[in-house]
Amino acid sequence: MADNRKYYYLKLKENFFDSDSIVLLEDMKDGILYSNILLKLYLKSLKNGGKLQLDEHIPYTAQMIATLTRHQIGTVERALEIFRQLGLVEQLDSGAFYMTDIELMIGQSSTEAERKRAARLENKALLPPRTKGGHLSDIRPPEIEIELEKEIEIEKERELETGQAPARSLWQIQQCFSFRYGTGRAESGTARQMGVLY
Repeated sequence: MADNRKYYYLKLKENFFDSDSIVLLEDMKDGILYSNILLKLYLKSLKNGGKLQLDEHIPYTAQMIATLTRHQIGTVERALEIFRQLGLVEQLDSGAFYMTDIELMIGQSSTEAERKRAARLENKALLPPRTKGGHLSDIRPPEIEIELEKEIEIEKERELETGQAPARSLWQIQQCFSFRYGTGRAESGTARQMGVLY
């Protein structure tokens, strides 16, 4: 059985570090540390929908956050106070910290979804590139289709008149199917009925 674990990721817009709150935060003394703590808190809160908590009943304390982020307790306490002032963090009634903008940054996937995404990309790389219009008629115009159908009808009429199937080369049949289906191979039921084996 395939391992299908769910995981979350943080989606940051390219202008994340240009937002007013982050610019002000990084401009402060120890601002780069605060920015680092903020990103670590965003990551820690992903699986709980923005809440910083160990489990359903135990919210993270400043001491716990300091341990998990590998920063000093004083730096974490100052950072949390600044985050509250900037509106980046709220403290809930339960005592847990809530990251306010997290809903816009949460991405979610699973190992199975990643496997399927990789397979789709691989298949996409194997397909021939489309034309500008993106319509199949751009690749195989209807005029060619009509001509091929007329040729087939003429051959059928000759076949009925003479009672004998015309000699067809494998190349003609392959061309017919490559124009019609874009495969380059005669692999349909019609080709098998015509006796094309290879």
